[in-house]
Amino acid sequence: MKDLKGKNALVTGAALGMGKDLSERLINEGCSVALVDVNANELAKTYKELEKKGRCAQYICDVSDRKAVYQLAEKVSKEMGIVEILINNAGIVRAKELVDLDDRDIELMINVNLTAQFWMSKAFLPGMIRKKKGHIVNFASAGGILAIPNLSAYCASKFGVVGFSDALRQEMRKHRLNIGVTCVCPNTVNTGMFDGSKMVAGTKMLSAADVNIRVIDAIKKNRAMVAVPNVSVKFVTPLMKLLLPIKAMDWLNEKLGMATCNDTWRGRAC
Repeated sequence: MKDLKGKNALVTGAALGMGKDLSERLINEGCSVALVDVNANELAKTYKELEKKGRCAQYICDVSDRKAVYQLAEKVSKEMGIVEILINNAGIVRAKELVDLDDRDIELMINVNLTAQFWMSKAFLPGMIRKKKGHIVNFASAGGILAIPNLSAYCASKFGVVGFSDALRQEMRKHRLNIGVTCVCPNTVNTGMFDGSKMVAGTKMLSAADVNIRVIDAIKKNRAMVAVPNVSVKFVTPLMKLLLPIKAMDWLNEKLGMATCNDTWRGRAC
C-alpha cells in the first residue's frame, strides 16, 4: 500500500464539489496539493479554506487549453516539484437533447471532460517517469459505461475517458513503469452538476465522500477502477449490456426512468 504523506498532488476542478473534497482529503493524507481551476473566485475561496489544513497552492488554468496546461506544468514543477499524483477531475455537463445543444457546449464537454485529460497527462507524466513512480486518476462516470438520452456529448466524453484510462494503464504496464492509472465511474454525485435531474429507480444520490474515500484507497492500493456503487456500475451494467438485446436494454432504461431523468436538468449555477 502506498503512503501518500509527503507526495505532491495536483487536482483539476479543485474549486468546487468533488475536486474540493478530494483536495482536502489529499491534504489530510499529508500531500502538498496544487489546486487548479478556471474559476478564479471560487478557487481563491477554496485555497483560503484549505491552506489552514496543510500545504497547497492555487493555479488558475483552463485545462482544455493545451498551451496553458503545458505552461502550468512548468510553473508547478518550479514551485512545488514533480507531481506524483495527478487527479483529472475537471468536468462539465449540459443535459439537453442533441438538436437543442449549443455547438459551443458540445465542444466544451469534449474538450474539458476528455481532451484536457490528454494534455494534463502528457504534461505531468514525464516527471513521474523520471521519478519512476506516480499515479494518475481520471474521472469518468457511470455515464461512461451506459449512455442515456440528453447526455450525448457528456456520455461520449466519459466513454472516451474510460478508453483513454485503460489504454494509458496498459502503456504503463507494458513498460514496467511504477505508475498507476485509476478510472473513476460514479453514479450521480450531489455536487450540483445534475441539479434538477431525477434519480433513476433503484439508485440514490451519492455524496463526494462516497466516491473520494474509495479514490484515496484506490491510489494507495493501485486499483485500476473505482465504480460507485461497485456491483451495479462495474458488474451488473456491463453484463446486462452484453447479454440483453438492445431493444430489451432500451425498454429497461425507459422503465427505470433513465430515458427522462434529465428532462428537468438545471445544472449548477456556479
